[in-house]
Amino acid sequence: MTALIKITSLTGFPELVRELGGDPDSLLQQMQIDPRQLDNVAAVIPYRAMINLLERCAEQLDCVDFGLRLAERQSLLILGPVAVVGQNARNVAEAVGAITRFLHTYSPGVLVYLDCESDPARPHLVYEMRLRPAPRQTQIIELSLGVMFKALQMLYGPGFRPHSVLSRTEARLPQSRYQRFFGARTYFGQAQNALVLLPEHLEKTIDQHNRQLHDTLMDYISNLSAHNPLEVHSQVDAAIRRLLPTQRCALPLIAEQLGMRERSLQRRLAEHDLVFEDMVEGVRREQAELYLAEAHMPMAQIAGLLGYAEQSSFNRACRRWYGLSPRERRVQLRAAASLATQG
Repeated sequence: MTALIKITSLTGFPELVRELGGDPDSLLQQMQIDPRQLDNVAAVIPYRAMINLLERCAEQLDCVDFGLRLAERQSLLILGPVAVVGQNARNVAEAVGAITRFLHTYSPGVLVYLDCESDPARPHLVYEMRLRPAPRQTQIIELSLGVMFKALQMLYGPGFRPHSVLSRTEARLPQSRYQRFFGARTYFGQAQNALVLLPEHLEKTIDQHNRQLHDTLMDYISNLSAHNPLEVHSQVDAAIRRLLPTQRCALPLIAEQLGMRERSLQRRLAEHDLVFEDMVEGVRREQAELYLAEAHMPMAQIAGLLGYAEQSSFNRACRRWYGLSPRERRVQLRAAASLATQG
């Protein structure tokens, strides 16, 4: 099933493209998106088309920071009713909890969660893409991190600055560009895409919150989304992605985190014709494609991010997946990306 996203994800797009000397209608049509949809706030488009659109714009308009520039034109309000729930929560933690809980009503292809367990002193607000296979995603990662920052700024107040920012991609801009946007240092080639917070960020009371409006909208969105709960296999997939870089990605640990017995979790996965070990293998292969596409990310680092204790294990996995060494696969991926850009 195609993952969709609300058209509000392209808020500010036409203006930005024109500012850069481009034709927004032409770029939209290249991705089979009807430009007239931009005028209908209820419209939805394929998430993959939106992601590919951002990459195409960055290339054709020669704008490496297209995603960040688009984020500068957006805010929490692109989420519609979910945004209003967040704005009327008691504090930032409650707002983030509600927004991440109902984010699938904006797009089931987007996963954002708050990780307070890995480092309680530095809670991580993590962004993941739920598309398989994953497309090129430099611009969508920077747009998503940028919108997450703008959302927290709206909830916390203009003084909000994250402790730091993490990105799975390689740096394509000077550090000063990210520092200017986020007000914090950005680290690249990381295991997650995340805003690293401080506990006091989450404890901040939201001024002017309206409890009655909050509760009314919570009921409305709960009823709206009741038919689309987060499936167990999706939670396992998210846990695999979170735990791989820690080299602690094991079924017993994930079952414990989900509050289930190991055998019960295996049975639930089997209902979807899934086997845990195959899921781990699939995530590793998918993530390997993304990391290898980054021209300068060291092979040892990639092996670690995929949960391999030894690079030799990663080398064997690549031979199994592609019949190629990691370096040979990187060359192949870069060549394919170059051809796609020319097309």
